[in-house]
Amino acid sequence: MNYLAHLFRLSEQDLKKEVYRELKKMRKKPYWHRDFIYAKGTVPILLVAHMDTVFENPPREVYYKKSEDKIFSFTNGLGADDRCGVYALLEISKKYNPSVLFTQGEEIGLIGAQSAVDTLAKPKVKYIIEFDRMGSNDMVFYDCGNTPFMNYIKQFGFEKQYGTYSDISILGPIWDIASVNLSCGYYREHSKSEYVIFHELEHNIERVEKMIQDYEQVPYFDHREVFPLKEAYPLPGMNNPFSLYLDQIYGITKDATAKGNVYQKKKEIK
Repeated sequence: MNYLAHLFRLSEQDLKKEVYRELKKMRKKPYWHRDFIYAKGTVPILLVAHMDTVFENPPREVYYKKSEDKIFSFTNGLGADDRCGVYALLEISKKYNPSVLFTQGEEIGLIGAQSAVDTLAKPKVKYIIEFDRMGSNDMVFYDCGNTPFMNYIKQFGFEKQYGTYSDISILGPIWDIASVNLSCGYYREHSKSEYVIFHELEHNIERVEKMIQDYEQVPYFDHREVFPLKEAYPLPGMNNPFSLYLDQIYGITKDATAKGNVYQKKKEIK
């Protein structure tokens, strides 16, 4: 719990340095990119979290209420969305060796995820798990409609819910890998009253560790779109199937004149 509180207090750039150092300590070979850190593993599962938050500065103070196993702050917001995910990936990586991807720019248009698919070869993994969902028991698949994969994740006690978007909304469709976003114990995200129930985060780390232990028993799960946006509504300059959704629903559009694939935020994301 103390290490999670430490992660809350770091700026985004300091967190990126911390992640890189920790992966090196684990004798992994992290690749530092301007928009992400990636480390290839030997377990054919990819874990994802994002290092940015909606807050300009990290919290000055972090508090713990033992009776509720609750972490919170009175100053700024915790940034638990998605420092909880970063913590989960690092903790799991101490015991196992999945591939891990830590992105930046998720909150302003999935910039790190887009850079990852533009830069990295498709990882040889069976599925993708992101730790970037509020609550304790949610599994969110966005536009991934692979029923056998959904049923597999459900076996570990998660319940299907619906969300707007996260990094896997780009990673899954472009790489053609089934993906899911799982709860990691935070609540009231994007607000100063954000808090974390620590045992819920720990419980979901344990559940994902059981999935990792089970990896030899499952097949590769491909991405099966619930509704193929790209094919239905192709847009010039938009090279991923989630671009239309970002543009029409959340007011984010790709700047076709910028170098690389960069999203610009047109209005506040709710």
